[in-house]
Amino acid sequence: MKKRYEAHASVSEWTDEAGKKCKRTVQVGTIFESVNGRLVMKLDCVPTSRDWSGWVALRPCAPALPAGRQVSPGMPPAPEEQPGENPDEDMPF
Repeated sequence: MKKRYEAHASVSEWTDEAGKKCKRTVQVGTIFESVNGRLVMKLDCVPTSRDWSGWVALRPCAPALPAGRQVSPGMPPAPEEQPGENPDEDMPF
């Protein structure tokens, strides 16, 4: 299965030095695409903050880098994962 999105929830707000309001978010899970194209979610936690509205935002995952590579301007994207290399492919969903 391939990671497609990260699920984030806004749990509080804070104000920076310039007076701008910013939201504090926490990653609550990850959305995967199975080999047959279905989207499934692995839920890691559920926010308990009183400020949580119940909404979860999805953000596209950045491509994973091979071991030893670092992000730098102009760097080519990481190669796509080959079938059979992912041990999570045999998950029951």
